[in-house]
Amino acid sequence: MKIGVYVSAAAVQRGYERNVSGHIQIPMRSLELLRAAGHDARLLTNWYDEETHTLPACAPSDVPIHLIEDARVRGSVHESKGAHRKGVRVGSLRRQIGQLLSISRDESFDVLHLYGVNRTAHLGGLLKVLGLRAPVVCTMFRADFPERFGVLTKQLWKRVDALVTATEFVRKNIQGAGLDATIIRHGIVRDLRAEVEDESIGAKNRVLFWRDPSENNGADICAKVYDALAPKYPDISFNLAIRPHWAEVEGLDELAARHPNVNVYRFPYEPGITLPKLVLESLCVLLPFRRMTICPQLAIAESLAVGVPVVATDLWSNNELITPGRNGDLVPVGDVNATIAAVEGVIKDRDHALQMGRDAAVDLRAQWNWDDYVDETVAVYEAAMQGGNR
Repeated sequence: MKIGVYVSAAAVQRGYERNVSGHIQIPMRSLELLRAAGHDARLLTNWYDEETHTLPACAPSDVPIHLIEDARVRGSVHESKGAHRKGVRVGSLRRQIGQLLSISRDESFDVLHLYGVNRTAHLGGLLKVLGLRAPVVCTMFRADFPERFGVLTKQLWKRVDALVTATEFVRKNIQGAGLDATIIRHGIVRDLRAEVEDESIGAKNRVLFWRDPSENNGADICAKVYDALAPKYPDISFNLAIRPHWAEVEGLDELAARHPNVNVYRFPYEPGITLPKLVLESLCVLLPFRRMTICPQLAIAESLAVGVPVVATDLWSNNELITPGRNGDLVPVGDVNATIAAVEGVIKDRDHALQMGRDAAVDLRAQWNWDDYVDETVAVYEAAMQGGNR
């Protein structure tokens, strides 16, 4: 089967090859597995400047690549200036659609598979309206309703031949809009344990936040938790492993200055500090999201996979990864006191924390893996090609 896999803006800034979103990781592994199974799967993504950007480390090295226009208005997460992932350029959109149609026709794709969120379904439906013959499959990491111009956009969703998602949360959102989606679970892509080279891993003695330091990710809540607990537990390291971000919450460096056992590590990290080491030495990971970009959240899954329990907000699909008391805890969104209590509970009962970590690794591998991914995905393709999937 010949498959075109569209991934929006797959290229990353040089030096950030491993620091990529799940929006990119999942389709890249899908490409790798489809090709290993004998399918001619090809990557379609947006143009990038090879001097400053490159494909991520998870991209298959042998995959044929088709580069197209980028219609989205994008701003760097490292800068406060400019628009941040808002809007489209009409002229660029026309060229992007034309290029997608032309490549799909010239390559005679059996299926065009797009990965993303709502605008991905809009794009897929528009391609069908404009005459794309190949079935369009959209894997949805989120589905946010109601939509602006919902009467119009729903018609575009309906033109997509098959909708796929990994979580019940997203599927229920899609069903609430009168549509349906097939559940295909996947595994993790980034194995933090496999990235450990010659560094020594010490005892689990950390609480770790590792996301962009924004309010959406709950960095301010993390700071309040650390401010409360660091003086009570001087033998525990309270760490933030963060990237430069245009909307970093205020006060993180001041927090570290107040407490000798609080550290802020900014990427690229100082010598001797790596993300795998920080995670593997953690008693728990703290991720108090207010909003997420993807379901399931891979930072949670990757932490669980290496045996680290996670305290996160009871938000969206997080309860499909975390079972309170077994592999971590869930707290109400924005509830600082509940988050402090959950993290302190982990610290005070180290034996239980270590057991939760062991259970986390076992459960994650059993429930979120790649074992049946190709077979289930190809089944969706075949049904879509026969016109009987939806």
